Amino acid sequence: MPRLASALATCALAWTLAPALAAASPQDLFGYGGRTSGLAMTGTSYAEGYEAVFANPAGLGPSRRRQLAIGLAGGGFDLRIDGERAPLTPPRGMTIGFALPIPFGDVLEDRITIGGAFFTPAEALMRGTVRFPAVPQWTVLDRAQVIAIILGLGVDLHGLVDGLHVGVGVSALAQLFGELDVRLDETNAFSSIVELQLVASYAPTAGINYRADAWGLGLSYRHESLSRLDLSVRARDLPIDVPVLNVGGLVQYDPPTVVLEGYWRPIPDLMVVLNVTQRIWDFYPGPQVPTTDMGRNAPAPELSSYPSPRVAVEGMVRDERFELALRGGYAFEPSPAPPARLAPRRTASGEPIATDLVPYRLLDNHRHVLTAGAGITIHVGAAGERLVIDAFGQLHVLQDRTHEIGRADAGAPMVTSGVILYGGWTARVEF
Repeated sequence: MPRLASALATCALAWTLAPALAAASPQDLFGYGGRTSGLAMTGTSYAEGYEAVFANPAGLGPSRRRQLAIGLAGGGFDLRIDGERAPLTPPRGMTIGFALPIPFGDVLEDRITIGGAFFTPAEALMRGTVRFPAVPQWTVLDRAQVIAIILGLGVDLHGLVDGLHVGVGVSALAQLFGELDVRLDETNAFSSIVELQLVASYAPTAGINYRADAWGLGLSYRHESLSRLDLSVRARDLPIDVPVLNVGGLVQYDPPTVVLEGYWRPIPDLMVVLNVTQRIWDFYPGPQVPTTDMGRNAPAPELSSYPSPRVAVEGMVRDERFELALRGGYAFEPSPAPPARLAPRRTASGEPIATDLVPYRLLDNHRHVLTAGAGITIHVGAAGERLVIDAFGQLHVLQDRTHEIGRADAGAPMVTSGVILYGGWTARVEF
């Protein structure tokens, strides 16, 4: 009987586990690369080379040099609930990128470039935290530790429409599915068999841009990127019937995103960028799933879509061998989440149950983002070889927000606030 009690306790623990939190990836939060991250996470209209793989794969089209890039990025969270710090894992990792023009001839000469963008977290390839809906959780911000794998292809349509480029790409995440089978054999000994499958999830990207001498426009779309954990726990041959337990949920989610952007060069060495980024959060289902087929779902997250306006400026100083770029920008990131509140749980089919209200402490704030950066380009060869070093920093200031409920079920409404610092550098060679 002690062994049976132990097994039932294990099953009970699995029953109480809430699925992992899901939210945005580091490139969705902070941008990707050393240049665009210092320009308010823009780049859809002007980014080239490896940075264009994420910003807009069409930017690969005009690339004429091979690129290899490496860098480091990291930061820290200082998020507050009623003035007390809420600990979150700081984002840290390595950036790796490449761009490779394909040396076709004839009508395909100087037309096609492929590229890759990778971000490898310092601590874990993907981190998921198990939390109940009532526990305060920073859904949009607390997922900066996840690997990024993005590939892209850009096409330059010069000769057909000079200045027009198109591109497509794909990003990949891993999903985990499996079963845990617990049995009681004829000697009253427990045994278990675990079967797991790691399956890739792909999200397409596409974009187009047009560049004239002094201005340019870009439009890009990134499909939703998600990763699920689905583990079924089955107990067999026990003296009592135990239902199949579902442990898992949506552990990573980037919403569909549409970006419209333009730049203008009033003089050759000054660029002004205007950007509107629309993240479509309306389809986000929430991370939780019912633990059993008879269980109830957590409340609907009710996230909404709001445009994020951004503006950035880059100035250049040049001589024969060196170029110095100074950058700055501002972005307003509106929160897609409603305030923490009492909300109805849902049936397994998703219908709200008006008589079953529970606390739902999904926390998020509007963010004001200030960015700055600098870059130096060194021309090292007669054939156009270059060494480019970029550095950037970001300050995210969370606008104070008062929620409908407090940290405890009884008490005054809570106030959330905070600051995020993020920065990094990249070095690349072009040849």
